[in-house]
Amino acid sequence: MNRKIVLLAAAALATSILGVAAPAFAASHARDTFIKEQDLNGDGSVSKEEFKAGREKQFAGIDANHDGALSHDEYVGEFTARLTKRLAASTDTPEKREEERMRQLRQAEVRFGVLDTDKSGGITPAEFEYSGWRMFVTHDTNKDGAVSAADPVAEETN
Repeated sequence: MNRKIVLLAAAALATSILGVAAPAFAASHARDTFIKEQDLNGDGSVSKEEFKAGREKQFAGIDANHDGALSHDEYVGEFTARLTKRLAASTDTPEKREEERMRQLRQAEVRFGVLDTDKSGGITPAEFEYSGWRMFVTHDTNKDGAVSAADPVAEETN
């Protein structure tokens, strides 16, 4: 069986059995990193409107051919470019950087398959938006419609 299919099936199985959400694209699992990455106006808080606007801009930037869907190559290619830049700045050994690169690229393949919920071969704006909202809701622990330092850090569930 194709290794990619096996990885995608494993991710889908883990998601369905454990109720574990795949990492949202550019929506960090760490509250403070989430705020740093998503706070467009620099006020220390990410409102629903601000997050939605950022996600729409991000989607448009990744959708290189402007067809309204993120193809595998667009999604993984954009991630690879960001990863390459981050690893170039790393002080890890070349072996550690390569290990991290391979691990992260495998995860990008899995994420693409999980985010493409309708299995159309592309991530639609709705699929992209939903993946981000899951992380927004996770971080908005005080349910005030914004993510900020006032939100107690969400406990991880296993």
